[in-house]
Amino acid sequence: MSDQIISTVGTRHRFMTDYWTWEKNVFIDSRPLLIGHPYPLQIALMRIIRRLIPWIVFSCAPATALPTSWPRDDGGQAQQQQQQQPVPVTGVTTGLGSGTGERPARWEVSALQEKGGPRWDLYVLGLAALQNKTETDERSHFSIAGIHGRPYAPYNGVGPVPGSPDGGYCPHGETQFIAWHRPYVALYEQALGSEIQRIAADYEGGNASVYRDVAETFRLPYWDWFANTTLPAACVPENVTVVGPRGLVALRNPLYSYRWPEPLNRTLFPGSQDWAPETTRASDKSHPDFSPDAVNKNLAQNAGQIKDLVYRTFTQATTYDQMSSMMNSAGVSFEAPHNIIHNAVGGSFASLDLTAFDSLFMLHHANVDRLAALWTVVHPDATHQTESYQTRGLYGTARGDTVTAESPLKPFYQADGRTLHTGVTAAALEPFGYTYPELQDWERSRQDGDGDRERARRGVVAYVNAVYYNGGGGGGGGGGNGNGTREGGEGAPGEEGEEWFVQVAVNRSSLELPCSINILVGDEIAGHVPLLTMPRQGIAHAEIPLRRAVQGLGVNTTDRAAVGEALRGQLHVEIKGSGETSIDAKNIVGLEMNLVAATVTTRGNEFEFPEYGERGTYVKILPAS
Repeated sequence: MSDQIISTVGTRHRFMTDYWTWEKNVFIDSRPLLIGHPYPLQIALMRIIRRLIPWIVFSCAPATALPTSWPRDDGGQAQQQQQQQPVPVTGVTTGLGSGTGERPARWEVSALQEKGGPRWDLYVLGLAALQNKTETDERSHFSIAGIHGRPYAPYNGVGPVPGSPDGGYCPHGETQFIAWHRPYVALYEQALGSEIQRIAADYEGGNASVYRDVAETFRLPYWDWFANTTLPAACVPENVTVVGPRGLVALRNPLYSYRWPEPLNRTLFPGSQDWAPETTRASDKSHPDFSPDAVNKNLAQNAGQIKDLVYRTFTQATTYDQMSSMMNSAGVSFEAPHNIIHNAVGGSFASLDLTAFDSLFMLHHANVDRLAALWTVVHPDATHQTESYQTRGLYGTARGDTVTAESPLKPFYQADGRTLHTGVTAAALEPFGYTYPELQDWERSRQDGDGDRERARRGVVAYVNAVYYNGGGGGGGGGGNGNGTREGGEGAPGEEGEEWFVQVAVNRSSLELPCSINILVGDEIAGHVPLLTMPRQGIAHAEIPLRRAVQGLGVNTTDRAAVGEALRGQLHVEIKGSGETSIDAKNIVGLEMNLVAATVTTRGNEFEFPEYGERGTYVKILPAS
């Protein structure tokens, strides 16, 4: 078997990799079929065979270089993975328009599943193959997922430095958040693309050329968690049937979960002896590992706030630093709704140490990347970080180091294999070989005219207004207003009104993470600020819109004093820790909350955003005055 994605590390390693791919498909993935069948002798024989075959193959193959991996659960110390050369992050380099520079678009995952056919077949088969690659391969699902959090191990030869804390490479809660995830998702995309192209080459007959052509243009899908406010249907069934090179193939759905290697090293994955054998999402008593209904309920409850936060980021964030992270005091970033999705899905997906092992993670972050790409079309002169800051420390980055747009995005190398990507090199989609359905950015790259940039900006503004603006109604967490208050796109063009929101700033180290800061008006949750398991230090900033809450106050909403006093009387805060334990917000040092009103002028037409003007604090909520 050929395997384009594995570096040339020796014939023995290739045999071992191919064997374990087959072994997992045949033995591990067939285990559910054996449950309840009284064949203990056959099962015992199969276990013996599965242990002997790889070592027979290993002994017979000619010896060349083998990669070194950390030991599994043997009580030994973790060893650094070795590799011959770094894995450069280029994205998928096939399927590009030779004359136009056109790049294939990433599909929305639900549209991909509904369309079906060769693209869907190859996605499922490629994802399964990637998950089944040996964990020591730096282009495997396990190794790439492990960059984000656990096992806190070197990748691409980039290891820890003096002063770096325990944790993964991912800069959650820092301005690098958006930029870092772009090459990360692109690395996974190129590994997946290699598997897909390898599988497509095995198809024969009349459709063989179709599968090969599709493989050339395949790009990782994204999950638009606003347009599809439920878990993607593709991620729900435990098993799936697709068309493989030799006909129909029934296999375990790689989008359902990822099965942990057995056994996991308990030094690198502490507590893993008590985990489920696979990644999990929200659970309940009847579904201890995964309850789609529980996930969908959580997503539905947060749909309104997610929509408002996305729209506010598009309309109020004016710099890349504001758009990218909750680190910025403006409190309007795509990181905030991103956090809500992690918490709403729950299970191991809510743990930033483990979340990337779930295949849903890459779909989620491809969507965050898409939102950021759309935002930069609206703000073409704000494509990367402009303010420096001192990092709280990451794996490979010392605490207190100054981070700028030119700082490395570790551990991701550029195409030369010697230079690390930075916020500048990751500012555009072009170097990574993909785009999104709403963008035809290769045309702007080719024409590079101010008129073309303005047409693109107007197109994205119109799209955002049509899709993300909510003029009224909907579920909790912000949206419409009532009784005359003009907000966002409501009212006559140029009409002025007010928007009310709660401004939140909290020192993460004052709280036991993860937790959720819930803002209630009366008995209804108006919105919440979820804080994930990392980072554990630093100030997080957020704003909770109160538009739906104002609608239900029963007062004249054109009367600022009446609205302010009604909100003052009904606003209160609760903090929910893990296990739904309640924490008294008044006892939290470093938690500040203000009730704020801002003037807003309605947009003149579909190609404009509303304009936000003067804002002022109506009352300080916490600390209580």
